[in-house]
Amino acid sequence: MNAGMTSPGPDAAGPQEDHSVDQAALSILLIDDHNVIRHGLRTLIETALGHRVLEAGGTEEGLAVLQSASVDLVLVDARMPGGDGITFLRRCKAARPALPVIVLSTYDTEDYVSGALENGANGYVLKDSTFDQLREAVDIAMSGRGTYLSPLVAQRLWSRTQRGVTGGNLDLSDRELEVLSELVAGARNTEIAANLYVSVKTVKSHLGSIFRKLEVTNRTEAVSKSIREGLVSPSARRAAS
Repeated sequence: MNAGMTSPGPDAAGPQEDHSVDQAALSILLIDDHNVIRHGLRTLIETALGHRVLEAGGTEEGLAVLQSASVDLVLVDARMPGGDGITFLRRCKAARPALPVIVLSTYDTEDYVSGALENGANGYVLKDSTFDQLREAVDIAMSGRGTYLSPLVAQRLWSRTQRGVTGGNLDLSDRELEVLSELVAGARNTEIAANLYVSVKTVKSHLGSIFRKLEVTNRTEAVSKSIREGLVSPSARRAAS
């Protein structure tokens, strides 16, 4: 997703799935040290999605904006001089743990991706992604349905994980693995219940068990750990969309 990022086509402006989030009201903080990329992406977001975009050229400036302005979501470059995106992510989540943060990067290396996920990123999007992929990442982050990974990142992370897998599923049952697959795909509790033909109460019970076994406290952590451990293929997201 660079200055030449693919713009939405004629049909892309049509109605999107309602995730119970007023997307038109979003205030997005965009942090990137490259002016051309930042301004180009701002124009696309404001024009095609109708969001308000605030800009910052680095970590410290971004943190200052958070203190002075109302922000609903952050898009931050993974690598910047004077403090990278992971540093920003760590400090931002310490101060505002519920604020969705999506990391933008040209790098799909394991250290960057794992660093972002382990520090609470709500998405990891490559800069050569399509506009629709960015739109999906924003929708998922704002709805709290999971953690978005660019398809190439997800597949490479899965492949690396599989090369190091020694077997085992952390004692998750077959049904819990099915629920976890739905979770990785971004499904809400009501959608998981409908897809698996069980009640929402049963889904919540399975999620509680999954969280305990994975030693996590929320959906984002469960998605991140399940992909890192190779419990569920990230391609489940594509199949479910």
